[in-house]
Amino acid sequence: EPAILEKVYEITEKDTEGKVRYYVPEMVWFRKFEDTSTASIRRALGLENVERGGRVLYIVIFRKLEPITDLSGKQFLATWWHIVVCHYALWKNDIHHCDISPSNLMVYKTLGGRWIGVLNDFDLSSTRDIPSGLELTGSVPFMAIELLTQKAIEGKVERLYWHDAESFIWVLTWV
Repeated sequence: EPAILEKVYEITEKDTEGKVRYYVPEMVWFRKFEDTSTASIRRALGLENVERGGRVLYIVIFRKLEPITDLSGKQFLATWWHIVVCHYALWKNDIHHCDISPSNLMVYKTLGGRWIGVLNDFDLSSTRDIPSGLELTGSVPFMAIELLTQKAIEGKVERLYWHDAESFIWVLTWV
């Protein structure tokens, strides 16, 4: 997640329109524990591409956020829309979240009392430079229907923007 967030924060630095900067989680601290890497296990087994698919333990601390489900009415809709706009801006900058669900849509209150929506949890995110785009990730109840088909399970469906957009609609319907 920290690697993706570094790219997200680079985008916020160039965000002159204010579509991303305030709507992503603020990382306060993180530590990577290299000695926990599963790549060493994969290497010992003689597998190829040991780094690809390898896992390592991270501890990441973020600014405290509240669940979007704590809000209702206009406050909910306004913060939900903040997140939709942020998500689209990130997608256009090659950051693909791929896990839109109520638990990943968060909010915080400004000192002035305004609620701000935050797109949270970039664990399952990818960037356009990952070649296939065929990975099936997400929270099943909120995934686009096409991603739940046999064709998608077989890796024959490319993940597109509208799949995450459909997930936003499922969240809106569920909440």
